[in-house]
Amino acid sequence: MTEMRLKGDFPDRFDELQKRGDGMQRVFRVFHRYMGVMTDKTFDQNRRGGTWRGVTWKYFAPQYTRKDGTVIPAWGGVAKVRGKGNVLGRKRASGTSRVQKGDSIVQDTMTLRGNATLGVVHITKNKMRIGTNINYAAAQQKMRPFLFFTKKDAAYLNKLTSDFLMTGKVPGNAP
Repeated sequence: MTEMRLKGDFPDRFDELQKRGDGMQRVFRVFHRYMGVMTDKTFDQNRRGGTWRGVTWKYFAPQYTRKDGTVIPAWGGVAKVRGKGNVLGRKRASGTSRVQKGDSIVQDTMTLRGNATLGVVHITKNKMRIGTNINYAAAQQKMRPFLFFTKKDAAYLNKLTSDFLMTGKVPGNAP
């Protein structure tokens, strides 16, 4: 769960926003959609491991290393020592399929990616809380962070807030 509270120069603007009725709610709704896009892009950019927006995701770890030093990747494909054929890929966490070369990490069933910012949405006049209620999300967040705020996100929220103060309108289509 990720929460953003007003701090910095936001509290100074907050009093003026409160006089407009719904405070930061319209701004937070637009910002929530923006965070949904950024979170989805994090899944997309890091699907095969890598770094984006300052976070690094590791790709699938190897299954094991044989005594002769042969590393068996997560997707298998290496000839068996005994018997015919190749070593199979290990089963995915969901148990629905096996890992294959080129598979995307944290996207087996697409449940987490689709629910990352929608499971918990709580917007008040001065606070926005977004997150997911999927039981394994916290463990994944520790290994491969997907929901977080950066300085660019804070700058975008500041811009939305400033535009709202100056014009009374929020860019985008706030519901």
